[in-house]
Amino acid sequence: MSSEEPLAVRPDLRGPKNIAVLLFLSSLLVASMAWQDWQLHQAGLSDEEIEVFLKTPNNQEGEPTTVEQYRDFEDQVRNENGYLIRSVALAATALALFVGAPLLYRLRRLGAQVSVAGASVGLVGGVWGSAIINRSAVAHLGDALVLTFEIWVYLCGTVMGLCLAVAALPLLNARARLALEPKVILIQEEA
Repeated sequence: MSSEEPLAVRPDLRGPKNIAVLLFLSSLLVASMAWQDWQLHQAGLSDEEIEVFLKTPNNQEGEPTTVEQYRDFEDQVRNENGYLIRSVALAATALALFVGAPLLYRLRRLGAQVSVAGASVGLVGGVWGSAIINRSAVAHLGDALVLTFEIWVYLCGTVMGLCLAVAALPLLNARARLALEPKVILIQEEA
C-alpha cells in the first residue's frame, strides 16, 4: 500500500488564483461604479442628460417625469447622502479587492480575509445607499423610474452578495483553504 491515503484532501492551488483574478477585475468595475456615484453626489446630471435619461421612461405608461421632478429627486438624494454612502462603500470595496486579490493570488489567507471584509462593506453600504435613492425616487419620480430604482436596490444587493460569496470561497472550501498560507497541517493519530 502507498503511504498516502487514497481519499486524502489535496490543496487546490489553481482555484484561489482564479478567484483572485476575478476579484481583481471586479475591483476595477466596482471602482468605476463608485466614481460614477461620487460624480452624481458632487454635481448630478445636466438638463440635457436628464432629458435624454427621461426619454424612454416617459414613453411608458403612467405619469411622465419632468426635469424639475428629477432635480428634486437628485436634491433629496444629495441631502440624505444616498450617492455618497454608496460611493464610499463601493470605493472601500474596490480598494479592499484591489489589495486582497494580489495577496490571494500569492495564496495568502489575508488576501481572502481582506476581500471578504471589503465585499461585506460594499453589501451593507451599497444596499443602504440604494435604499435611500429608492426612497427619494418614490417621493419624486414617475412609476417607470420608481421601478428602475427599486430594481437597483435588489441588483446592488445581489451583485455585492455574489462578490462576498466568491471572496469567501477560498476560506470555505477545504481544498482551497489547505492551499492558503499559513499552511494548515493535519495530524492523524492512529488508534
